[in-house]
Amino acid sequence: MLFLELAAQAVRGFSPSIRVALKPGYSALQSPTDLPAPLSGLIIALAFPDGRGGDSAFLAPGAKAGRAGLSIQGHDGSVWRIVRDLGGAGGLHKLNKATNQFDVVSQDALEMGQSLRAGAGFPARSTWEQLFTLTGPQLPTRRPKGPVKPAAGASAAAKPAQRLPTASWNMESAAAPSAEDASKLPALEAELVTARRAAEVQFRLDGVNSELFSLESKTRSWDEIGQRLNAARAEVAGVKDHASGLPDDIIPRAKRYPDERKRHEDQLARLAEEQQAIIDNAPPPPAPLRSDQRFLGAMFVGVGLFVGAMFLEGPLRYLALLSMVPFTFAALLALRFIEDLQRSGRDGGKSEVLAGRVKKLTDDFALTTMVVQQAFAQVGASTLEEFLAVMGRREGLQGQLVALEQEWAAAQADPEYASLAQKVAALKADQEACNQELLGMSGGYLRDVRDIEREIARIKEPAAAAPPRPSISAEGLTAVATAPTETWDDPAAPLLMLATDLFTTDIPSLWSVLHDRAVQYLTALTDRRYHGIQVDKDGHATLEAPGRTIVARELPGRDLDLMYLALRLTLIEKAAAQHKLPVVIEDTFNTVLDAAKQPLFGRMVKHLGSLTQVLHVSGAGQNASLADTPSPI
Repeated sequence: MLFLELAAQAVRGFSPSIRVALKPGYSALQSPTDLPAPLSGLIIALAFPDGRGGDSAFLAPGAKAGRAGLSIQGHDGSVWRIVRDLGGAGGLHKLNKATNQFDVVSQDALEMGQSLRAGAGFPARSTWEQLFTLTGPQLPTRRPKGPVKPAAGASAAAKPAQRLPTASWNMESAAAPSAEDASKLPALEAELVTARRAAEVQFRLDGVNSELFSLESKTRSWDEIGQRLNAARAEVAGVKDHASGLPDDIIPRAKRYPDERKRHEDQLARLAEEQQAIIDNAPPPPAPLRSDQRFLGAMFVGVGLFVGAMFLEGPLRYLALLSMVPFTFAALLALRFIEDLQRSGRDGGKSEVLAGRVKKLTDDFALTTMVVQQAFAQVGASTLEEFLAVMGRREGLQGQLVALEQEWAAAQADPEYASLAQKVAALKADQEACNQELLGMSGGYLRDVRDIEREIARIKEPAAAAPPRPSISAEGLTAVATAPTETWDDPAAPLLMLATDLFTTDIPSLWSVLHDRAVQYLTALTDRRYHGIQVDKDGHATLEAPGRTIVARELPGRDLDLMYLALRLTLIEKAAAQHKLPVVIEDTFNTVLDAAKQPLFGRMVKHLGSLTQVLHVSGAGQNASLADTPSPI
């Protein structure tokens, strides 16, 4: 499925009137306001209308009427369009390829949803909203917190504190920190020194990572040039070997081959016509003399007269002379038979001459085109087009090889090329040293410097800043319930449970597919503070840090959001390979990702754009892609 076009008029968060063509792959969109436009919510309102006018919530402030439309290319190639008046009527249309016009499919909210799922391939609302849209309010720390757990030592039945009389004030207890707090100061100050050092090392590590990424990008680009050059050389060598031994003029001769073949076939056709004409005009073969009754009769009469005259005497013997008449008639018949035989022989000679000419033409054509036919067989081509394609490919590869050799020579001429390997090695060594130093500081996990400073300031707070507390005896005190410790909900369990429906599998099988990629995303986003994620059969996550494991719901809020982002990016990447559904990302998550991580997040999102359509919406003044020019919406 693919979003083709978005149109909006008087819609909250968008320009007064827009019409944006949405391209496949990655698209950066920028809102006219500081907050990202609610694109995902608008799409949900269009694709899943409630039928009660709930989409009127997207009307721009002060606008009496608004209108929105979305064009979709379905999984079957058909084009659909949703058009809706916000708070009013709407309909689903489908492009009629015969008339090139949109025909109304349905105006009923329920039927529209069913048609979109069956025809266009739109997923269920919960699937698309929770897996294929990524917005700031979805982050775990921006949702309601999870159940609270009582603080240690607190009594469930503790009574509220009694109101204390305003008698005398114990200024001594307010003037100085308690002994327990004072004992913490050395450890806190040492922790502060370590945290500051860790911040410095982390800052240096971020710079090293950024420079290393830049150099590794150059290395990869040069390596790619070298790989393409080697591949082109091998391909050119293979084509040369494939077509070796062919004459230099083989291409012109191959181009003349169809004309010569046609001329040869025309000549053979003419000779065949002459042969057929000879056959058609040839008289029937003469009947043998032994079957000619006239010849036999004449011979019988002549022999009879001659033999009969031999038995007569006197003048009657002269009757033998009469036998010459039938003998002469028989001789004439014999001569005619001979002439017919000669005529048949002449027609047979013409046929033999024509057969000889056919053989000569065939031999001459085979001799003339033998080189071309051998060339066809050598390159594995059966037609002229295939042969010319192979030979043209050889010429094209030669041109590409020359261009790649020039590009490789220019890369080698770069002064930075010679020292690049040494720079990368030095940066990697510096990176490893920073990582080892960070790992050596309290197992690789330290509190924020500002948190430690606030705690030290609280302990060192002067007496004037502390509110006076009444000095009373312990007899009048009652137990005060301690505030419970709040925790976050584990976002992994519901997310993986929803993904099991999409992937039609169970959580352990799904996690075996997601694990490696999720760890890669988490490690990159958290600067290796966490190096593993484990998920139980119910989907609850546990993170692995150097020297310890942490349940997801007990993570610091910032790290929990980063884990959630890692899981969402992993699920989008794996699902995009199968379902090809558009992804909408709102916000640049500046509150979760610091400035150093923004380019990394941009690259991650762009990688998803190479797998499926990604629409990344950011507010005014925030460049979602950090590289691409956003399209205004």
